[in-house]
Amino acid sequence: MKIKTKSIPLGSYPYESIESITKMVVKLYEKMPFIPLLPKLDENDTIINRTLQGIPGIVFNNGEIHLKASSTQAKKDIVKLDKTYNHPSTENLDDYAFDAPFLQKFLNIIKKYKSPNACVHLLGPFSLSQMVINNASEQMLLDKNYRKFFIQAATVKALWIIDKIKEFCPSTTPIIIFDEPLLGQVGTLKREHEGITSDLVTHMYVRVLEKIQKKSIVGIQCFEKCDWKIPISAGVDLISFDAYNNPNNLCIIPEQVTEFIQRGGLINWAIVPVMTENIVKASNVENIMDRLRVTFKWLVLAGVPEEYVNKSALVSIQGNVNHLPLLFAEKATMLSTQLGGRL
Repeated sequence: MKIKTKSIPLGSYPYESIESITKMVVKLYEKMPFIPLLPKLDENDTIINRTLQGIPGIVFNNGEIHLKASSTQAKKDIVKLDKTYNHPSTENLDDYAFDAPFLQKFLNIIKKYKSPNACVHLLGPFSLSQMVINNASEQMLLDKNYRKFFIQAATVKALWIIDKIKEFCPSTTPIIIFDEPLLGQVGTLKREHEGITSDLVTHMYVRVLEKIQKKSIVGIQCFEKCDWKIPISAGVDLISFDAYNNPNNLCIIPEQVTEFIQRGGLINWAIVPVMTENIVKASNVENIMDRLRVTFKWLVLAGVPEEYVNKSALVSIQGNVNHLPLLFAEKATMLSTQLGGRL
């Protein structure tokens, strides 16, 4: 499965109308539409709400996310989740649909333009396991049943949107990117709980991949420093990291990165800076391209062949842009697509 553009769309945007965001997506990402987060249109349009909507036992309470699985109904619903994970069909996946302000436009764009790819970001199973708490606030990864729950929640959500994309345009290849903002905490957890290992987290990804990888390109995204051997060992197709603030994150594992690219792996270098309005204002394609070349060079010097680095490279903005004025949010996004064109 191929990706037809070198610029990966992502993030939360400050748009206040569907018409405006539609124009941006069609202009810049016709070949790879995505579902941006639009908090100014709906404050509940967050990646965690998108991922957990319809998942049984989940209760949002004063900023905390609880799993309450003790009631008879919750137990029945969790059994149903298990059955859907093991035997997914269009009918039973519809129970785990998510809603978003841009969802219908996203699907219509794919259908109208027969987009080669369509990109969807969901929260990954490991970060879910750290954000959701049970009544005792225990480390839920230590319980196999809870672990299975997070794997299944992420999987059925991905399978549902893959199914919808294929319904609207059978030729479109979905790209599912699991955001894992807490992946960098694995090392700390390993020190605190001997039962939590890199292999355990790797296995979580393997269980998700075995269900969705034949139907889509699957990536892991983390903009904090983390151990990229975990998703690479699991067999993901794409990794996405903050190449602006953490440019050397891959340089410590050149052998694994080389093997990853050899088997067709792709690397998204999130290098277009978006931290402040002034940084975006001062940025242009030339200075970002210069920074990207230097960053590439460090990975080459670490031992990854230059041709591998070049052929596997994708680019994106560095993160959410909803904190920026719309003018600069759009500028950063255009810089990303222009940079992709240079690649």
